[in-house]
Amino acid sequence: MEQRRWSRRRALALGAPLGLSATGIALAGLSSRPEGGRGGAGAELPTSIDAAALALLGESRVCRPTVQAAQGPYWFDVDRLRTDLRENRPGTPLRLVFRVVDGAGCTDRPVPDAVVEVWHCDAAGRYSGFETPGGVAVPAPPPGWPNDLGPEPPAADPTGDPMGYATRTSDGSYSRGDAEAQPTDDGTFLRGAQIADAQGVVRFATIYPGWYVGRAPHVHVKVHLDRRTVLATQVFLDDAASARIYASAPYRPGALRNADDEQFDASAQLTVRTFGDAQIAAITLGVDLLRVPAAAGGGSLP
Repeated sequence: MEQRRWSRRRALALGAPLGLSATGIALAGLSSRPEGGRGGAGAELPTSIDAAALALLGESRVCRPTVQAAQGPYWFDVDRLRTDLRENRPGTPLRLVFRVVDGAGCTDRPVPDAVVEVWHCDAAGRYSGFETPGGVAVPAPPPGWPNDLGPEPPAADPTGDPMGYATRTSDGSYSRGDAEAQPTDDGTFLRGAQIADAQGVVRFATIYPGWYVGRAPHVHVKVHLDRRTVLATQVFLDDAASARIYASAPYRPGALRNADDEQFDASAQLTVRTFGDAQIAAITLGVDLLRVPAAAGGGSLP
């Protein structure tokens, strides 16, 4: 059966406490330890591929804040702290490593305890939470809009709120007040978050994302501090790596190149390398903490 979403609303209904602060998270039944998908896949990260991915961070340094980008229409606060996002979804293994730093003034100062959230489509271009009963992807998504460091006003949606943004805002574990979509099912594959360590680093085990019409291969990322969304962006894979991987099942060829995607920005380019049968990808995310408004994302909780 499809893995069920553990939501903040469901946890509260069971009487379980949930909270987040700048120094950590306490989730009912969850922790920041690596969590496997269905079948118990991969509790611990293999040392060798993990070390190789961490080494890539030396090639992905920043001297300016990472660009704010469109959140897109498929975000919801999935409330899952885990390292392994796969849930047995087929595809080329991908190890993602992010470092969060204070991007103001090129300080390269780590931002520990940031909650880094990622979500992306599967090999067939489908997002969890948005599949029809027949397993067919929902039609191509409408464009998102810039997060702008806080709740995203539904009025900014030029498509007339097709995903229910006007009536639903996040009250989950990651952020508070951000406009979120209403999922059509309980799927959670290829979604999750981790808490940055003392060096501002988080790691994820996932699969190489597929693509859908009008978009280059990408991964959505949000950085949250004390339930405030301080960065919403999209990071992009390597064109050559994508062309090579998409030549074999379960993928399909024909993806848009990065330069042809209107959301692409050079600050959001992942450094990608092959590691055996897997891919590793790394990027440093520069968050300009001096520009974060006090009330962004609904403010902090007691």
